Amino acid sequence: DVYQGPTGLSDEMIPGTISELSQSGAVAFRVRFAGAVPPPNQLYWRGPVLWNFDGRRWTRLDELPSNTPVAFTPEGPPVDYSVILEPSNRLWLFALDLPATLPPRAGMTASFQLLREQPGNEAYRYEMRSYLAYRTGELTAAERFRALRIPQRGNARARALAEEWRQRDARPEALVEAALTLFREQPFYYTLTPPLLGPEIVDDFLFRTREGFCEHYANAFVFLMRAAGVPARVVTGYQGGEMNWMGGDLI
Repeated sequence: DVYQGPTGLSDEMIPGTISELSQSGAVAFRVRFAGAVPPPNQLYWRGPVLWNFDGRRWTRLDELPSNTPVAFTPEGPPVDYSVILEPSNRLWLFALDLPATLPPRAGMTASFQLLREQPGNEAYRYEMRSYLAYRTGELTAAERFRALRIPQRGNARARALAEEWRQRDARPEALVEAALTLFREQPFYYTLTPPLLGPEIVDDFLFRTREGFCEHYANAFVFLMRAAGVPARVVTGYQGGEMNWMGGDLI
């Protein structure tokens, strides 16, 4: 059905076009840690990073992966683990934010996404090291430009709200908190069966439907941040996992 879809990942995001999201029970990958399993709020497995927004659709940059990890400053001990990725016919490899090593025949984009040289049609095992506390340093001028870019027209009410927040307190942390407070204190609801959205998807979600799943909230949050002058992008991925106590791995 054109308005239905399963949970999972894609290299693009079009919020408001699915009115019924079914929860897939398929396994994406399994993880075995060398030490203790980090707490759930530190288990974010980075997937495609979406920079470009045309008013309706979010897409990736055409970034060429490097054969060396992107530099960053760790602020804590490393976490070592192995991943068994199920066949997906995709280039994506998953690692905890932020990966500090590269699997064989894989590269890393400037957005810290791991990509294989060839799509995987069989189970693939790789060893990883990540740091869960880190600093990535200042944005480049090109990154800042891309992370602030929104269409010239559309979603006027969201733009006005972001400007109101900015006039009140322009500090990035204050603007982030203003958006999170909006979602917490206003009657927004998480649902897998949201209403379809009209052409101005941010305004329609923020001021009319207020019902949606992860991509609805990510889309609205990143748009509000960019409109308020805070660089932002959509980082897709998987959060947490289910512990297989029989086998000792995370699914």
